[in-house]
Amino acid sequence: MLITYITTIGISFIVRAVFVHKLGNQYLGLNGVLTSILSVLSISDLGMESVFSFLLYKPLANNDTHAIRNFVALFKRVYSLVGLFVFVAGISLLPFLPTILGKQGQGLENVTLIYFILLINAAASYLFTYNRTVLNANQRNYIITSITFYTNTIINLLQIAFLYWVDSMVIYVSLFLISTVTTNIILSRKVLREYPFLNKLPKHARLDAKTKKILIHNTIGGLSNKLGSIVVFASDNILLSIFVNLTTVGLYSNYTMIINSVLGLVQKIFGTITATVGNIAIKSPKQGVIVFKQLNFYVTAIAFFVAPQLLTLLRPLINMWLGKEYILSQYIVLLIVINFVLQISRTPSLIYVDAYGLQWIQKWKSVIESVLNIVFSLICLGIFHLGLIGILLGTLGSTVLFVLWYEPYLVLKYGLKLDEKEQLISLAKILLEKVWLILPTVTTWLCMHIIKGSGALLISKIMVMNFIVLFILFAVIFWNRGELKYIYKLALKK
Repeated sequence: MLITYITTIGISFIVRAVFVHKLGNQYLGLNGVLTSILSVLSISDLGMESVFSFLLYKPLANNDTHAIRNFVALFKRVYSLVGLFVFVAGISLLPFLPTILGKQGQGLENVTLIYFILLINAAASYLFTYNRTVLNANQRNYIITSITFYTNTIINLLQIAFLYWVDSMVIYVSLFLISTVTTNIILSRKVLREYPFLNKLPKHARLDAKTKKILIHNTIGGLSNKLGSIVVFASDNILLSIFVNLTTVGLYSNYTMIINSVLGLVQKIFGTITATVGNIAIKSPKQGVIVFKQLNFYVTAIAFFVAPQLLTLLRPLINMWLGKEYILSQYIVLLIVINFVLQISRTPSLIYVDAYGLQWIQKWKSVIESVLNIVFSLICLGIFHLGLIGILLGTLGSTVLFVLWYEPYLVLKYGLKLDEKEQLISLAKILLEKVWLILPTVTTWLCMHIIKGSGALLISKIMVMNFIVLFILFAVIFWNRGELKYIYKLALKK
């Protein structure tokens, strides 16, 4: 699965380079803003699938086909309504596009058509989505990954070819639509072959009162939870387009593409264990505490090695990949990397929220997060005119002041049910671990300035030097941690 993900990212970088070369930064910014608008409307990432997967854990474990059919029938109905809502809401936003895109956007060709195609793609993403939920809940994500990989690879190659031949963004986004529909059809047929009892679903799902309550509470909570993340990050591009310009959106999107690729890799590594954590919650609650602490340490370890590399390598990578005119200041890169560390630090808590069904309990968290982010961003943009730096400070402020400590607190209190003293001790340890990240970051930054060169050779030298320095620092600081001893034992057994 990791190989397919890395390959997909590699091809995506080639597509991006061709896109920038053929269509330019303004169309790249346009794509970023339109995608962000549809992300705000779309509920495909708002936690519904994780809520549905949570409800399927028990019937799948008990092989209760009747319950599974009832749930899938309900999911089908819900996703159909969501797809319809996304399309209607998207159409209603058409009159506001000129204001959002600004002068640069108004000067581009086929903007309305491009938006309409992307809107259809967002709505079509719900076709047969209900089927894949069974695979996720049954820990068979590799099937989804495999089919998506082959489809996306073909589409990406076609995008590269058409960008060279036609220079048309209309064709570029149309291929996304073809990819979405094709992938969903293939996945749906695969699920029906694997689970033939899903071929005939009841017209009306019958759920008991307890299940209905869990579904309603966790769905509302899940929507609130994921909505915050989408508002926080999708609003960045929209606010940049309104207060600055599309060119800045395009420049920033190149960095976020790299960051999101690394973040996605981390989520791929840890995301597959959500169902496992869900099973632990049912069968061995005490083990859940140990696993939560282990996950937090492992995420810190990843940040320990990755964050300094990103800080020192992002600008040289952009220079080699796209050219020196696409390089942003080191101050902006530092803020981007800090936000990256904060986001991956949330991974264990988000896994436990989904696995333990805590969405309802944290229903107001994302509302507060979104309000804080937008208020901070508007102050930085409207009053202090900080541009991209203001956007990044807004995200940083809302995360540090609220989300970073609140999510693990909810898990410790309501999921793992620790007493108050244990909650405070565990929370303090989780947060204080992040302080250690300052040392490797500063050290690698200082060491980087003694290295000379350019291009791939410079990048290779920095990477090797960083790894040596980081390995030594990590060994000195964490050599006696129980989590590392646990890994050593597993390695010795194998």
